[in-house]
Amino acid sequence: MATDSCISLVIDSAIALGTVAVAVLAIWGERIRAALSPPKLEIEAHNNFRGDPNILTTPTGQQVGRGMYFHLKVVNKRPWLPVKNCRVLLMGLSRRGPDNIFHRSRLVVPSQLVWAPASFAPVLVTVTKEQIVDIGNIQEGDDAFRPALYSTPNNFMGYVKAGEAVRYELAIEADNFSSNRNIVVEVAWDGQWQFEPEKMENHLRIREIHEP
Repeated sequence: MATDSCISLVIDSAIALGTVAVAVLAIWGERIRAALSPPKLEIEAHNNFRGDPNILTTPTGQQVGRGMYFHLKVVNKRPWLPVKNCRVLLMGLSRRGPDNIFHRSRLVVPSQLVWAPASFAPVLVTVTKEQIVDIGNIQEGDDAFRPALYSTPNNFMGYVKAGEAVRYELAIEADNFSSNRNIVVEVAWDGQWQFEPEKMENHLRIREIHEP
């Protein structure tokens, strides 16, 4: 009888522990998973930094110009942990000087890059697998590559004109994630414009810089 009582006690205890474990996971499961394996986001090239040609039209469909748009993507390496209220920030920039050395330019406050598609995407997004973000564009007839920012300061020094190169320092910020280092992306342009991506990439180059 004593043996039966011990077995019954063990079974009841196991059931009680299982019930508590289920309740704990239901309430704090996401936090436990985040503590054991925290979210991990990375910024990667989209379409190998090749531009996306786009014809600009009015609401009535009249063509008003052509542009070449360039994108990055934010990739969630642990998609079982969605990253909420995510944004990509321009934290700093450097311009290539006449000595071919990149020098820091003034950037008073960080600015946010625009999520794609710009017409529909909210300012803050939840990243489960991946999300495309605009890095910038250049319009036919324009004199510079322009980063895609929700707000651009009047004294912004980050435009890339003919013969210039600029490096952009980017970081990811979210409710449950923050970059531990900035990603550096360099844009260089020789001043020529093409509507075909294969030709345009010979004139405007984008690459990630791996700094020591």
